[in-house]
Amino acid sequence: MSQSGLYFNKQQGLEFARLAIATDRCPPMPVSWIGSKWETRYLKFKRFMDTGIPEWTLFVIGNSKLGDAIVGWSTLPDITCPGAGACLEFCYSFKAWRMPDAYFRQLQNTILVMRQSPYIVKAFHKLPQNADLRLYVDGDIDSVDTLEFWHRLLLTRTDIKAYGYSKSWQIFREYTGPIAPNYWLNLSSGSRYEGDTEMKLAMLKLQSTRGEYIAISGLGKNQHREMPEEKRSMAWSQWSKRIKELARAQGHTKVFVCPGNCQTCIPTGHACGSERFKDITIAIGVH
Repeated sequence: MSQSGLYFNKQQGLEFARLAIATDRCPPMPVSWIGSKWETRYLKFKRFMDTGIPEWTLFVIGNSKLGDAIVGWSTLPDITCPGAGACLEFCYSFKAWRMPDAYFRQLQNTILVMRQSPYIVKAFHKLPQNADLRLYVDGDIDSVDTLEFWHRLLLTRTDIKAYGYSKSWQIFREYTGPIAPNYWLNLSSGSRYEGDTEMKLAMLKLQSTRGEYIAISGLGKNQHREMPEEKRSMAWSQWSKRIKELARAQGHTKVFVCPGNCQTCIPTGHACGSERFKDITIAIGVH
């Protein structure tokens, strides 16, 4: 683990965040953070809690998975994931907590969205024209109020092409507010509701649902299409064929294999946010 792992662990992160959210105050700094970069970022977070003014950029453009153009919004995993089930066992988002800036940005954004902060509105309206926006890269829709907040914002910028993955199915079922036509929902596997056939069928019928996005386990280390040959356990063609076979064995008839990078999956745009892929299951190896 990176150096930050000497000062920070998952349980500590969850406890610190829950206390900050519950009290609306900055908790005391853990002694283990003293003398590390966690201490300097803690002081930034304390300023945010004291002033309410964001210390980290709210929306981030691009990363190794999204490419260099897709805009991402993130909050804390687990804490904002009321529909999480088995996914918590393999959630990749916790890996980002090795870096204090990632953790504190997620925590800052969690607090801001729970407040429906005007700082989010201001940053949202500064996004580039016709931007592709992923809601959420980390975390999930935590409440009906949050879902309505995003839909109302998206209705003010119909040029933005938004999409997301969610396990918070009950929240979407309960939602009766406005629907932004520029948002596509991917039903993410690992939800606590996944075994509820009636719930899944109802979710698939929602106006904003594109289809399912599933993680396939049992293939060993995750691969993507652009991985160097020497790091592969098998050729990409073999890997993707096996993912399709396993997805179809689960009852998915139309399957598209995610290549790992959102900007490389199709010639223009990306499958998860495309109406052309409506009702097609997108599958990826557990990562």
